[in-house]
Amino acid sequence: MKSWFALLGYELKTLLRDPMNLFMFIYPVFMLFFMGWAIPSILERTGLETSSGEYALSLTIIFVVILAVGGMISGILLGFSLLENKDEKTIQAIAVSPMTVQGYAWFKSLYTYVIGFLGTLVMVGGIILFFSDAYSYSFNGIRFGLSEISFLDLLLFSAVSSLLTPTIGAMIAAIAKNKIEGFALMKTAGILFIIPALVLLEAFGDWKQYLLGITPNFWPVKAFLNLAFQTQGPDDLSYTLYLVIGAVYMIFLAVISIRYFVKRASAERGF
Repeated sequence: MKSWFALLGYELKTLLRDPMNLFMFIYPVFMLFFMGWAIPSILERTGLETSSGEYALSLTIIFVVILAVGGMISGILLGFSLLENKDEKTIQAIAVSPMTVQGYAWFKSLYTYVIGFLGTLVMVGGIILFFSDAYSYSFNGIRFGLSEISFLDLLLFSAVSSLLTPTIGAMIAAIAKNKIEGFALMKTAGILFIIPALVLLEAFGDWKQYLLGITPNFWPVKAFLNLAFQTQGPDDLSYTLYLVIGAVYMIFLAVISIRYFVKRASAERGF
């Protein structure tokens, strides 16, 4: 535990000097501005009426995609950080210190999770607080709105959705042998983790929605959308149950991936 506090103190001292930390802090603020002001303004400039179905559908799709990949960027940075530690033999130095490799991996995962959690609160909470009018509309008899989402709902969503950060980071670090392979995985992950956006299609409105559950971020995204659309289909679960399944699934993937990363890193360095 002392080792964790020592690492935390170091991270706090270098908070703004570390490019990874700096980007993770700037990203939510940038996305808040981008989603809250820039996207609605761009759609209006294209000639779409704010009351039109095309405007509402475009804004909804963009919002869901951003919601789905919110924790992915931080996760990719975490994965690259762990791979960099392995490539530069920092892992070897950690292994002979009071901090074990597994402890270091968990510290980095929890540290980036907290940053991701705060970032999700800023991004999604900021949209609800400042731009809920832009994201309140109706199309084809369906109403979409963020004003009905309570602060508790936002906290629960942020807590579960941000688990995507350590999950992706650990998976990239476990699968990729180096940063080059990690970069290739990043591009693949970008495609896979927007799959939950398909839940907007009518074809996935029933039990077939759970086919999308193979991607861990589906569960919090679907929970949030049910609140925003104020719908509860016969095949839907409750808001809490979606989040519980998502949390268990992502924690399981993160634990397995971190263990595999530690095992392989230890084998490669001969300790």
